[in-house]
Amino acid sequence: MNPNLKWKALFILAVILFCIYFLFGYPVFPTSVAQIKDNFSNQIKLGLDLQGGTHLILQVQVQEAIAQETDTTVDRLTTLLRSKNIRYDEVRRVDDTHILVRNVDYAQASQFRDFVTQQYANVWDMSPAAGDPNGYTLTLRPGAITQIQESTMTQSIETIERRINALGLTEPTIQPRGAIMPTKFWSNFRA
Repeated sequence: MNPNLKWKALFILAVILFCIYFLFGYPVFPTSVAQIKDNFSNQIKLGLDLQGGTHLILQVQVQEAIAQETDTTVDRLTTLLRSKNIRYDEVRRVDDTHILVRNVDYAQASQFRDFVTQQYANVWDMSPAAGDPNGYTLTLRPGAITQIQESTMTQSIETIERRINALGLTEPTIQPRGAIMPTKFWSNFRA
C-alpha cells in the first residue's frame, strides 16, 4: 500500500473518530441511550421549528383605527369651531369616513370653508351636504385611509415584537400576512 495513502486513511479515520466523540461523547462518553439523549440536549440548541414553537395569526382592526380618527376629528373640529366662534347646529360622524357639519351660519360659511381647508386639506375633502343648503360633508381621503391602515399595522407589529423580545425568545418570526394592505400578521415563537 502506498505510504501517502496510508497516512491519508489514518487522518480521515482520526477525524471521523474525533467527530463521533464530540457528537456523542461530549461532555461524558455515553454508556446508554439515555446518556446519548442527554448529551444531544446539552449540545444542540433546537430552533423554534424543532422545539414545536407556537404559531399565531392575529388580526389588526384597522377599520376601528379609521373610525377612531374620524371621532378624534369630530372632537377637534367642534373645539376649533367654538374657539373661532363659528356658529353651527351639529358636528357628527356619519360613518367611519364621513363627518356631517349641519347649519353653518350663512354669514360665516366662507370663514368655515377657509378654516377647514387650512386645517384638514391633506386629510379630508369637503363638499356641500345633500339636503342641507348650509351643511357640509367631510370625506376622509383614500390616501389618508391607506396611511392610517399602514401606520396601524406598523404600530401593531412593533408592539408585538417588543412584547415577544421582552420574553427573551430566540428567532421569533413576525411578519405581515395577507393582501397588499395586510390586516393580519403572523408570529411564530415558543412561549
